[in-house]
Amino acid sequence: MADLKFCAHYPFSDEAKAYVKQKNMQIGEEALKGAKERLAQGLREGEIKTASTSLQSELEMQVQYYAASRAILAAWGNNYAKRRMAVAESKAASRYLSSSHERNAGYVKKVASLFGMEFLEDEKDAQKFYLPFYHYLLYTPRDIHFKLSNMELKNGLVKVTQRQKERILEEAIRKRLEDSHLPKMKNPPEEIKKIIMQLQPLLPKEVIEPIKIEKKDFPPCILQMVDNLTSSINVPHSGRLALAIYLIKAGLTNEQINAIFSHAPDYSKETTLYQIEYIRKKEYSMPSCNTMDTYGICMAECRCNNPARYREAIHGKYAKLSMEKRGASSRGDG
Repeated sequence: MADLKFCAHYPFSDEAKAYVKQKNMQIGEEALKGAKERLAQGLREGEIKTASTSLQSELEMQVQYYAASRAILAAWGNNYAKRRMAVAESKAASRYLSSSHERNAGYVKKVASLFGMEFLEDEKDAQKFYLPFYHYLLYTPRDIHFKLSNMELKNGLVKVTQRQKERILEEAIRKRLEDSHLPKMKNPPEEIKKIIMQLQPLLPKEVIEPIKIEKKDFPPCILQMVDNLTSSINVPHSGRLALAIYLIKAGLTNEQINAIFSHAPDYSKETTLYQIEYIRKKEYSMPSCNTMDTYGICMAECRCNNPARYREAIHGKYAKLSMEKRGASSRGDG
């Protein structure tokens, strides 16, 4: 028999899918309305509010709302919306996972088992766990703080904290939702078409070409991060910092840089603009290729020692001299 609370908290699980099938749940008007609100909240805020109800009727509706939201995403076929919701759903699941009730009910172990993971408890510290390194490498966030060389490794097991454990599970959930195949609906119902039209304004606007420099003039690492962001693929925090520094030094305005970051699945306009302005005021130096390699974002194709030196004739001192000459020439012509 299915655990309804588990299904409502983790609606992406096989148990939840089996429950929907067993109950022969239909996507009716109420389910579509709830799904629309769920999608709107996730797309707008990058998060979904978690419910603390124990009522069977409300738990069942949560399962239905999720199922209906996936149907809408399938009909929509928009990669940004799919990835943005993967982030929002994984964050909601992570909040549930962090509660003592979920741990006591065995839900954390059940979620970990969805990905073939088993966290072994430390005999001396209840807040520390061990995870096989191959699972660690497969599901950890692409962040310097989770780099294997920064972790304690013994006998093929990686030692993690309670918070790191929750973060690894959150990332595993995000990847599953992001990579899952949503079959495109050829002729979606009019009700779903209407909802998609209403949600469309929540998508980021198309990025206008920020500078008159062709993409071939970007270092491979920078180009890859720009391409990932504009394709709504997550870039780690260390990569975003390096990208912002580079684009600032390349002459882009805060608004132009923000336009690129606006496609990130976990985008927040207020936070992004604040961070860009903060980086600009601090006048950070561009990380070297060695540092970029430590971050795990060096492409190892240009061998320029520092991305800022790539095509220096365009982004560096020669470009400035050229601009000054053109400016002097135009003043002379006038």
